[in-house]
Amino acid sequence: MPPAMQDDLELPRQAMDIVKSRYLLCILLSQRIHQLEMGAQPTIDVDPEEYISPKQFLNLSLREIIEGNMDLEQLEDESA
Repeated sequence: MPPAMQDDLELPRQAMDIVKSRYLLCILLSQRIHQLEMGAQPTIDVDPEEYISPKQFLNLSLREIIEGNMDLEQLEDESA
């Protein structure tokens, strides 16, 4: 596998170690990306200029999960 592709898969793998269910991870990411598109502020310390495009919100959301700055229980309750 090319090194660039391995790098692209590293964040999802790390997030899966935390969430455990790929289906729940998809739901959490979808909800968080929607929040970011609607103007929510990142919960981790990032350069605002780095995450201005919705295409970049996926990596930001994955990093929030990995760093433990997303309240997974609250998001699970909201999705139920």
